Amino acid sequence: MKNSLAKEFPCRENMGFDLPGIMFGEPQQFVRFSCIFKQGALANKLFMVKSGLVKIVHESESGDQFIREIKTEGEIFGEWDSVFNPSSRFTCTAISISEKTEILSFNLKEIEIKGMTNPLELTRRIFEEIETWKKRYERLLHKSAEYRIKETLRELALRAGQKFGEETLLKVWLSHEDIGQLTDCSRQTVTTIMNQLKTNNLISYRRDRILFRNLNLIHR
Repeated sequence: MKNSLAKEFPCRENMGFDLPGIMFGEPQQFVRFSCIFKQGALANKLFMVKSGLVKIVHESESGDQFIREIKTEGEIFGEWDSVFNPSSRFTCTAISISEKTEILSFNLKEIEIKGMTNPLELTRRIFEEIETWKKRYERLLHKSAEYRIKETLRELALRAGQKFGEETLLKVWLSHEDIGQLTDCSRQTVTTIMNQLKTNNLISYRRDRILFRNLNLIHR
């Protein structure tokens, strides 16, 4: 049974979740700061993080850049429009921010439609993306900069961190400016909040990692 499943779903054993009917090829490996795809390139496929973290960056017409989101293991990214429109273009650039990141990819031709399973699954994931942006917008309207910074870091640690008792280690290469872009705050505000967390012994950090003493206490 195991062998038959492996033939039908080549990378299924390595996946963090089940996405029936989609044929993934061999994962591609990217070192830190490698570009997975560039804004403006033909968006003829979707991607999934097998391991590591990916930064999604948008550049405006004026040349300003901001981080839209961070993708972690098991999450899909790319242009959802490419599922239905093979001629669409990437509206962002995707960059690896882990020492080693493994990426799976698939496109419309690689999707085997079995009943309504895949269309419903892909639709669900599109709505998850919408909910993520809705949550970010609501925080911007109703929450303080301090809350946005702490909660964004807490959620990222829950998604991609390693637990060691009460402590959680998040290995991610993010500058204070990057965190500011993720939380719609200034770099100076991020530096102030990070220093407060460090002074209160809630975190310790350097450029490529953050150690949370106890995620339940971060809003203390």
